[in-house]
Amino acid sequence: MLMITENVKGKRYKQLVDILSKNCNRFAFVENRQMMEIEEERLAYIDILIADIAGHLIERKIQREWETTKLSEDTAYVFYFNLNNATRLFLKEHSNSVFDWIGPELPEDLMFYHNDKCLFASCSHERFFMVNETIWDSFLLK
Repeated sequence: MLMITENVKGKRYKQLVDILSKNCNRFAFVENRQMMEIEEERLAYIDILIADIAGHLIERKIQREWETTKLSEDTAYVFYFNLNNATRLFLKEHSNSVFDWIGPELPEDLMFYHNDKCLFASCSHERFFMVNETIWDSFLLK
């Protein structure tokens, strides 16, 4: 995986989501519990945010680590979704860049998978993402 610090924005962000959608079948994002002022209210906000794609939610897991982060003491909710036309549109409509996936407006740490293999993982507050080299090369050629 390559580490990229460029914030992919606008039309290029939408193209990246399209390329990831062709190569991946799941995506995920994170809600860090230590950042939640009132957990029930934050989860209710996320439920409203994802209402249109709730039927595509695979699971919501409590985890200490994911592709870009390891928490020593706290935990986070990681929401896993099927990646399809409806969820691809959700990703394109709710954000205009890779690094816009950050609270409080949106969840953080957007990740894309083909089965269990991660092909893209962002860490917006640290302003980097990791991406599969083949996917990045095909994105750069667009």
